[in-house]
Amino acid sequence: MDFRLISPVACICLFPLLFIVTANVAGFEVSLDTNPPAVEFGDSLEVICRTTCPDPTVTVEYKPGIHSNRTNGTGWFTDYIPSVQEWDFTVPCSVICKSDHFKLKEAKKVVTVYNRELNITSPPEVLEINKTYSLECTGPRVYPNNKLILTWLRGSEIVQSNSTGEPGSPDEDNRLQNVFSFTASTSDDRQEYTCLAEVDLGSNTTKPIANSSVTLQTYYFPDPPRILDQGPIEVKQEVTLTCEVPNVYPAEKMRVRWSQQGGELNSVTTTNSNTVQATTVWVPQEIGLMEVVCTADFEEYPSVPAKNDSVYIAVYDAPIEAPVSKEQEDWIEGKSQTLTCHAEGNPAPRVSWSKDGKILSREKLHIPSVQLGHGGQYICTAINKYGSINVSLNAIILYKPRNTTITMSVNNKTVSGSPVSVSKGDEVIMTCDSNANPSATFEWEDPSNANNVETDPPEVLRIPHATSEHHGIYKCTATNRYGTEERDMDLRVGAGIVEAVIGILVFIVVVLPVALLLYWYCTVHKSGRYVVQNNLLISDGIELAENVPLNNVSNNCE
Repeated sequence: MDFRLISPVACICLFPLLFIVTANVAGFEVSLDTNPPAVEFGDSLEVICRTTCPDPTVTVEYKPGIHSNRTNGTGWFTDYIPSVQEWDFTVPCSVICKSDHFKLKEAKKVVTVYNRELNITSPPEVLEINKTYSLECTGPRVYPNNKLILTWLRGSEIVQSNSTGEPGSPDEDNRLQNVFSFTASTSDDRQEYTCLAEVDLGSNTTKPIANSSVTLQTYYFPDPPRILDQGPIEVKQEVTLTCEVPNVYPAEKMRVRWSQQGGELNSVTTTNSNTVQATTVWVPQEIGLMEVVCTADFEEYPSVPAKNDSVYIAVYDAPIEAPVSKEQEDWIEGKSQTLTCHAEGNPAPRVSWSKDGKILSREKLHIPSVQLGHGGQYICTAINKYGSINVSLNAIILYKPRNTTITMSVNNKTVSGSPVSVSKGDEVIMTCDSNANPSATFEWEDPSNANNVETDPPEVLRIPHATSEHHGIYKCTATNRYGTEERDMDLRVGAGIVEAVIGILVFIVVVLPVALLLYWYCTVHKSGRYVVQNNLLISDGIELAENVPLNNVSNNCE
């Protein structure tokens, strides 16, 4: 077997002749392999050509400048190339088989050459949630270009692959790019994205040649901090200021600070879900409008702009209130009452009295005649441009008993009206009630002089078993130190059921027969003596004249 290199010119001249001679011959095979199947620029390459021809003449034509070390055997040869320095690396293997009438067959392969220069355009240090970003990956140089596949992986999940169908030019460095666009979310926080470069070896086989990864960080900080409502503050008095930052992610990385006149105040930060609060204890040393500032930022993410809120707090020299004075200690219905309030401050405060949110008067409030409606809380307010202060007085109206009532129940059934009739043996309970301040005490007057009567508690009078002794007027007197009021109840006790039945029987058996007998006797048997004036009456009782007066008439049935 004869292996030799021939010049390109000789090959061009010889090729038509050989093609004519061997065009109809296909009795042997030629195969070509490279190891590795894709080679990194500058690495070594092994080319293996095999043929089934027993006496072949093999021709291999490399580009100028490529040198190889060859070994061969029966039906094969191997070229070892120490360093591939060409992007366009084509391996031709031509075999002329002498025993097959000098027939010619060729095997040709374009070897994929690559480097490992894969680049990722760095994303921002931290991504804002709900905003759209792109991850850009530029692949290594590969020829042919269509042999490169660039893939973005989210963890181990493929999210986007890219390749080109154009082989390109070996003299041009046209890198393949894969740009993956996405909207940042909390799930992307600390998520690794990887760009993987592979070369296509055919037969659904790929070879990874390079990869690069980036780990994302996300945040959410849409709203600035908010200083909670804070009214005027008295100078040199301790007050707690609170600042709140809502809708923060990650809340545990948020830093919130208080400052005043450029000096930072000691702050305590607390986190609740996605809300961060910072409190500080502040003691103002000067009067006037003082600015305090609350600043929120992510210390670990310097690229995220800080946000702040500020407020001017009025610091005042508090009015000094004098004790509220009043004309008398107790508010008594019908009596007069005067309230007076004084306050001092710089500038002098304005003083006013109010009740139920309505301003009543200035320093002095006079009520000529106290009524129940005057009860409640009275507030004296002293205010100047640096602040205000309040002092309150709770007025409770005192009055004598009124609306006194007696409620009665008979055998545990409530009855109304007066008089009330009950039967002997009934249980009678009378309850006395009265509206008074202070509360009234109660006393009872009863016709039985407390015979078989209970008064415990004092407002309740109880007759366990009513008798005729309990018949009469009952009087309840409600008393406190401001007066009294009375109410009475007429109780009438009738016969009981047994006594009524006995009375009816006695009437039927005794009284009724006697009455009937007497009536009969007086009607049937009449006798008497009559004295008639003017002789106008005869013995048989026939009247002879009219308008005659009788005198001295008697009858034994009187």
